[in-house]
Amino acid sequence: VRHMMITRHYATVGSRRVHYRRAGQGPAIVLLHASPVSSEVFEAVHFPILAKEFTVIAIDTPGQGLSDKLDLGRQEKIEDLADALAETLEVLGVDHCALYGRHTGASIAVEYARRFPARAALVITDGFPLFPPEVRDDYLKNYLADIVPDWAGSHLLWWWFRYREQHVFWPWHKHKGANRADQDVPDLAFLQRGTREILVAGNTYKSPYAAAFLHEGPAAVDAIIKGPVPVCFGGRPGDSVFSALERMDKKSWIKEFARDKRDAAMQELEIFRQHPAKGEPPPPPDTADLRGRVTVRYAAVGGRQVAVRSSGDHAGTPVVLLHRFPGSGKFLEPLLLELGKSRRAIAIDLPGHGDSDPVGDHSVTAYAAVVAATLDHLGLPSAHIYGHNAGASVAIALALDRPRAVASLMLEGPMVMTAPDRARFAAHWALPADPVWDGHHLTTIWHQTRDKRLYYPWYEKTLSASRFIEPEIEPERIHDQVVEMIKHPWSFKPAWDAAFAYPTRECLSEVRVPTWIGVADADDFAPCREATERLLGQAVTALGPTSSPTATAQAINAFLKAQA
Repeated sequence: VRHMMITRHYATVGSRRVHYRRAGQGPAIVLLHASPVSSEVFEAVHFPILAKEFTVIAIDTPGQGLSDKLDLGRQEKIEDLADALAETLEVLGVDHCALYGRHTGASIAVEYARRFPARAALVITDGFPLFPPEVRDDYLKNYLADIVPDWAGSHLLWWWFRYREQHVFWPWHKHKGANRADQDVPDLAFLQRGTREILVAGNTYKSPYAAAFLHEGPAAVDAIIKGPVPVCFGGRPGDSVFSALERMDKKSWIKEFARDKRDAAMQELEIFRQHPAKGEPPPPPDTADLRGRVTVRYAAVGGRQVAVRSSGDHAGTPVVLLHRFPGSGKFLEPLLLELGKSRRAIAIDLPGHGDSDPVGDHSVTAYAAVVAATLDHLGLPSAHIYGHNAGASVAIALALDRPRAVASLMLEGPMVMTAPDRARFAAHWALPADPVWDGHHLTTIWHQTRDKRLYYPWYEKTLSASRFIEPEIEPERIHDQVVEMIKHPWSFKPAWDAAFAYPTRECLSEVRVPTWIGVADADDFAPCREATERLLGQAVTALGPTSSPTATAQAINAFLKAQA
């Protein structure tokens, strides 16, 4: 839950996409997070305290959070990340700023001020890494594990405990008394966020981490303290690199901050007040399109942000895609790119899913209302609406509520079921996936997702319920889908409950706009095909054994051409 209106944005920097958060007004402060997480870590403490007096911009490091990695063809250095930061701030119009960095972010902030002193008013570090050579070599060899999906989903539990372990031992791989961490184990929300951020970044998380281990910290300190930019090398008791303060050059500005994060942030605020940046940055620039890629922006709808993906810039009525849920519009990016070749195509992350903000009301009609508000925000009086599985139910609800805004419907694998079947499925279909201490909520989502390819309904592990199709259960495929779902684990069961509560069968019979329906054999709700054909008295388009973005786009384009 945000304590103030913190907005999220994408900036197009050369050929890469940079994700960042922003709030407040006044001189600029740039926040740089530790590895392996993202700028979200600053939402609870630093934004509420600093953004009352400053424009606060927190940037996802390349390869972490939702920012693209650097494409250097080699192991990046902290100097590369500092140059990348300079390029990003230039795009954002931030000519002068104060900087705060934690761990990897501290190294980047110091290097930025060292390389671009005229653009830096101040640097505050919270744990500047100073690794002796033997420690650095050990970390490079043993610290950075690969994320390798396995069919049982056990890698998810490993990563849950791997993230927790770095708050029990430091470094996490040395389980000795001398390595016990001087801190509490974080709460469930913290562990969920951190584990999710590692999994979202994927194996690109390792490169910025390695850059921090490889950075020549003593040389950077020696150079920066001789320069014009004031640098406060701070640390907090309990922090994993707090002991680095003892190895800091005694000529440096060294400060021990309070152990409590909020108390420390108040101390940092006092220092920022003494060394403010010049001027105030301009409003966030629009996100420029990148050739061959989906563009992602955020729409402000009803006091929250909705992630909107787009492809193509053609005239005429656009196609708006609604993903199956739980999930996100990322599932639809291949289809979005195919449709974008000949028309404007847009995909919306439903509230409480993907990269859209959380939501309290999980119902198909509430989701449809947010989609309608998003279309209004985008200035779209009318659109062709595509929905997949439960997303098809949202499309139907939108067509019934705002028929003039829906030019046509395209439904893939709609959940056409009788009321008794919906009630029977709803009682067993979705197990709760709220975070729990041992991380098994992650494998709960994994195996529900995997078993839907093997059984219908998935919770009946019987021969009669077996689906004898070629299952799409490659670990990498399931992993990508599950990562999107665990962005909002609290939405998992409520979203499914909402899907089965909506009378899709009855409402579909009331739709009066042109409608196309297709389904692939491997679709989770392919068994609803016969009921759909009986209901509508028309054949459902067969999309083949598995759903192909190319085949689906061809079928949709043929349908839309016939409506023109």
